[in-house]
Amino acid sequence: MGLFGFLKKDKGEPRSGVVIDVTDSTFKRQVIQRSHKMPVLVDFWATWCRPCQVLGPILEDLALEPQSKFTLAKLNTEYNQQTARQQQIQSIPAVKMFRNGQVVDDFTGARPGGLVKRFVNKSLEKSLPAPKISGSSDPGQRLVQARRHLAKGRGFEAYVLLDNFPEGAEQAEAQRLLPVASLLFDMDLGDLPAGKYEALAEALRKRKYDTAVTELAALEVSDKDEVDVEALELGIAALKDSR
Repeated sequence: MGLFGFLKKDKGEPRSGVVIDVTDSTFKRQVIQRSHKMPVLVDFWATWCRPCQVLGPILEDLALEPQSKFTLAKLNTEYNQQTARQQQIQSIPAVKMFRNGQVVDDFTGARPGGLVKRFVNKSLEKSLPAPKISGSSDPGQRLVQARRHLAKGRGFEAYVLLDNFPEGAEQAEAQRLLPVASLLFDMDLGDLPAGKYEALAEALRKRKYDTAVTELAALEVSDKDEVDVEALELGIAALKDSR
């Protein structure tokens, strides 16, 4: 997966303003799953497509603007035909905005920069579709489900259940666990440097919570700008208490 640009995310906020290459094998994680954290705009293109060469730089410039609120994922349909078929791409360039794993808007063909920007802004203003991840509507049972996902190291599934948590007495506990799920999800997406955080993530996946606390304490001051250490400490403590 190629990374063309990166704007540092604020602590606790999902990273946007990124341009990435996706393939048949990475589309589910980098588009479908990632869109539960932030909007993902997909550019379906090919090297032989001249209109694609015109539209591509416009999309990349918008994604890399400092105020950008979406990630741009570029899929070369010439080499990733399975995903192109699944997404019913019949002509290119084709652009689709994904949110919570679902297409909320799309267009086909090259457009001038002003119209593309209008499309993006309109897509971002649309009502957010409900996630399709199944989870109990009962707060107590949903919390149990989220804990089970965390116990198995499944950050994405736990994140979706905790981030869309119903009101109830368990909501505060869900908020404490959310940063842990978010960190594991970010690691799966490649949004945090593996060299810095892999030991911490591995300790969490193996439920070695004392080790995880030690790894947190060992972070350099500069690293603590990337993750909310205090929130993670509270989340790890909540996991320890529930064992």
